[in-house]
Amino acid sequence: MSALSIPLEKRVFGQLIIERVEIDAERPYLSFQQSQWTYAEFFAESQALAKGLKKVGIGRQDPVVLLMNNRPEFMVAYWALTFLNAIIVPVNTALKGDTLAYILRDNGARAILADADLVANLIGLGPEPMAKVDVLAVVGGGPVSHPDLDIKCITSYAELVDAGQATGIVCDPAHFDDVHIIPYTSGTTGPSKGVIVPYAQTVHTSLTCIDAAGIGRDDIIYAPLPLFHGMSRTMGTIPALLLGAHVHLAPRFSGSRFWQEVTEARATVGVTIFTIPPTLKALPPSPLDRAHSLRVMFNAHHDREFEERFGVRLVEAHGMTELGLTVYSPHPERREGSSGRAAPDWEVRVVDELDRDVPAGEIGELVMRPKMPSLMMKGYLNKPAETLGAMRNLWFHSGDYMRQDEEGYFYFDGRKKERIRCRGENVSSYELEGIVMQHPAVVECAVVAHPAGDGEDDIRLVVVIQEQATLAEAGLAEWLDSRLPKFMLPRYIEYQASLPKTASGKIEKFRIMDAGLPPSHWDRRNLAGSVSATLEAKVPHG
Repeated sequence: MSALSIPLEKRVFGQLIIERVEIDAERPYLSFQQSQWTYAEFFAESQALAKGLKKVGIGRQDPVVLLMNNRPEFMVAYWALTFLNAIIVPVNTALKGDTLAYILRDNGARAILADADLVANLIGLGPEPMAKVDVLAVVGGGPVSHPDLDIKCITSYAELVDAGQATGIVCDPAHFDDVHIIPYTSGTTGPSKGVIVPYAQTVHTSLTCIDAAGIGRDDIIYAPLPLFHGMSRTMGTIPALLLGAHVHLAPRFSGSRFWQEVTEARATVGVTIFTIPPTLKALPPSPLDRAHSLRVMFNAHHDREFEERFGVRLVEAHGMTELGLTVYSPHPERREGSSGRAAPDWEVRVVDELDRDVPAGEIGELVMRPKMPSLMMKGYLNKPAETLGAMRNLWFHSGDYMRQDEEGYFYFDGRKKERIRCRGENVSSYELEGIVMQHPAVVECAVVAHPAGDGEDDIRLVVVIQEQATLAEAGLAEWLDSRLPKFMLPRYIEYQASLPKTASGKIEKFRIMDAGLPPSHWDRRNLAGSVSATLEAKVPHG
């Protein structure tokens, strides 16, 4: 674990913030575009907001929705709500209609802080989803007037801050096991689930991130991912807080502006996800490739070509919203291709379908449980059956396939729900995607199952290629033929301009599958053009 150690009983953000401000009042905490705030300045505004929220009745363990894009006010509200020991509910800003109504209904929010341009998403939902909402605070924009919303107190962020300008410090008592935040899963395979996260889990995750990426007090962390998603918060703004470091918040991720923004921010650590390095690598070479000060990006798969071109180390770990980070290697230790070893405070196993350990080198499902209290979720909000299902035999089942070598290093092998059964063999979409991504013209790809009948699947490959590339589907298929066994060869190949993704950057494979095969798809069997080839494709391999 990180050299920075915080006793379990002290892992409560309100007090941690106060202690940090006492030490580092004048150090920069957060910058955004051309503005910058010291720890003292950020503390003053968050205290004022906390007092304003308290005046309108928000307090201990009240759920409060944050419906905001990346902006400093998001983190001011985050700090303020921890001072009140309220429950933070970050919501994807792209949600509207039934999906937004479901989340508001599910968590019973007492208050909503929403960007002015997102208030329209609330109008038209009807009274039932917001039945418990007493306060709407609008962030940014002009005068607040929303007569079509039946909410007792409609005000503005600025008015709450003004109302909270008073002497003294608000910091209501909290326990490390109190509910801190309820983020919602991305919903890539079904309805989103609210994950009930205690304070200690969030602090522990950020401490592990510090250890995995080697983040220090003098680092500047560049955070371009949405704050309603965990990466920029738990791997960016909170590690900075725990260390007294500086975080630069970007409005959003932009591949074309990434290196320019990193350079201007003088960033040394970058917050990333697996889809970003391939996007950056697909850009044409530029003097900015090496003009920056970035030394590490976390969390992404190892990519030697990327590291050599940009001079940046990619750090990989395994984490989940429900658990935080459970598999990693302390910086600078690394085994290429591996997510790392079991974190010190976790028990981690690889098991078969009956929860029996599999031998080293064999693939199974990753299961985990903590050695300390409050390091994992308390459960899924209002979903006891799903909670019990995830915790079978007293182990949390990740749904991820892994293998472990003799030295205890783990290697990711895809999601359990993304397994494809083709010609009698289980095909890992993750493994196949990794091979496809080796082609220099491929920017990103997704491998999904297409029903073939008799309990079998055909393999469908959806690809985004570089704009100037002239690679035909048949040419890509020929390139794959020499690199894959027959049972892994995609039957269908199609090109798309982009892949559907969640706001956190995860590819929504269910959308690809629901859309079905487009008329323009390439079919291997049309190329083969023979009855024998068709029959061979239906015969189980081996």
